[in-house]
Order: sequence, then structure tokens, then C-alpha cells
Amino acid sequence: LVAASAAAPVVHGGAQGHYGIALKKPSTAGMDLVEALGARRSVRAFSDKPLTNDDLGAILWAAIGVNRAGGKRTSPTAYGRHYMKLYVISDTGAYLYDAEAHRLTAVPNAGMKKDVATQAYVARAPHVLVIAADLGRFPLFVTGREDRIRVAHSTAGCVAQNVYLMAAALKAGTCMVAGVDDKGARKALNLTKDELPLYVMPLGYPAK
Repeated sequence: LVAASAAAPVVHGGAQGHYGIALKKPSTAGMDLVEALGARRSVRAFSDKPLTNDDLGAILWAAIGVNRAGGKRTSPTAYGRHYMKLYVISDTGAYLYDAEAHRLTAVPNAGMKKDVATQAYVARAPHVLVIAADLGRFPLFVTGREDRIRVAHSTAGCVAQNVYLMAAALKAGTCMVAGVDDKGARKALNLTKDELPLYVMPLGYPAK
């Protein structure tokens, strides 16, 4: 089973150093799919305990991780392009998830959790996941920006459900929040003009 480990939480960087954190892929989850679906719910109150590296790694892998040959992912995307990006913000920094390497890379000069959402409770979670889309990664024949945004939102729904289910299996909690502070998220994460923050998902263990 993938269970909470004694590994240092991601906010500390661990032995890998401040700028990059290697993660471990899960082998199994704490419950089967039917149980996870039954346990899936939105959580908005969290304990102060950060997610372990193992649990955070499992959730990120479930979201957009590589699960088979050819770099194919756990969540579907249109046109076979990998245009979704995941950022994790903690109390001590922000990180971009590298799905190919299954590791976190620090975002330089990053902002804080409170910068990315319009609801105050989001920043009280130990971690905040920002689901973003890089509109520049779409094929050229998808010419309209609005078409790319529409497809990105539908893909984000698939990503978010995977996050929900793995969180449920690990007895962690999350919720999908549409109240993104676009300007704040762009500044906090140093997003390019092609990167669009779509949703945020606070992450942590539920408050007792």
C-alpha cells in the first residue's frame, strides 16, 4: 500500500536540495477504485501536517504522470499533446512538476499560496496545486485561442478527478477551485504569456 511515510515533506526539499526534488511513483494505492470513488469528496479544512513526499508524488503521478511507454500519461489530452502543467506551492516555495522525470523543479522568485486564489481557505492548506495549460503546445491547426482554452478546461477536469481519487485513496483531501487569481498566479509562478492558470486545488490531510 502507498501509505504516509516518514520522509521529509516536500516543503523542506529533502536530500535532493532546494532546487529539485525527486519523487517516487506509487505501486499500489490504499484502496481499490470503487472504494476511492465512494470516498471522493471535497475537503476545505486541513490539518497543519504537510503531505509526505510519497503521498504528494503519488497524487502528481495520478494527475498527469507517465504510466506507459512513449511518455503516455495517466490523464487523457486532446491531439496527444502534453499541454497541461502542474505547479505545487508550499509555505517555502513553488515547484513545477516534471512528469517525464517524476520530480519537482523549484520556481525562482516564486510567490505565495495566498497569491493564486480568490478564496482565503485555499492558502490554509499545506500545499496548493495549480492546474495550468500551455496554449503554445497545441498543434498549429487549432488556430483559435478560445478553442484551445475550451479544450484545456475539459482536460483539466480529467486531471482534477485523478487528483481527487488518489487523494481519497491516500486519506488526503482536496477540492477543485475555479476562483483563480489570474494576475496573482501569473506573477507568483512566473508564467509565460502562453500559460493559462485554470484551477487551483488545495492539498493536505483533512482536519480532525
